[in-house]
Amino acid sequence: MKNTVKIHVPPSQQVMRNRTYNRQMRNLYYERSNYQFRKIKKSVATEVPSEEQTLLPDLYEFEELLNVCLYYAKSAVASNRSERVEPYSQDHRWGILQEEVVLVYFLEEQISSVKYIISHIETNRRIQIFAKESQSDVIVHHLLSNIEELNRDTEADLRYFYDNIEKRYGIGNNLFGILQELQNFQ
Repeated sequence: MKNTVKIHVPPSQQVMRNRTYNRQMRNLYYERSNYQFRKIKKSVATEVPSEEQTLLPDLYEFEELLNVCLYYAKSAVASNRSERVEPYSQDHRWGILQEEVVLVYFLEEQISSVKYIISHIETNRRIQIFAKESQSDVIVHHLLSNIEELNRDTEADLRYFYDNIEKRYGIGNNLFGILQELQNFQ
């Protein structure tokens, strides 16, 4: 029978390894979410845009990638520590870069925009299903005409959200570049 030797890793090294891992995974999922958004934006920006229904799987995947990225971004900031974490300017060994905290807020805002778009598309789909089931009802016909008018206005709103997400990615990419440079410097 062989004896195994346990290697004791000090907690400080464990935290640093976890933080490094969380940063790497955050970086990976940020890049994946950015590519996924470009794929969605490309299909929306064509002269004959895709139907909203066909975009739903891509939007779900985009939301999932952003959620995973946010999870790792929050984990990198929290570093499995329950006490208050000092900023890097005050604690050069364990401090958190302020850009990392800003990235967490950035990701939360992106997720809320994607959720709005998904919610709108799902609501439209449900209304259309409801309309097909009760086409003969006069009240439903009146409601549908009002909803169709609202949808014409909402199409411009959705384009605004897509453009807004794209602009945020421009800012986020600059922020991300700064983060990567600072992390390599540390």
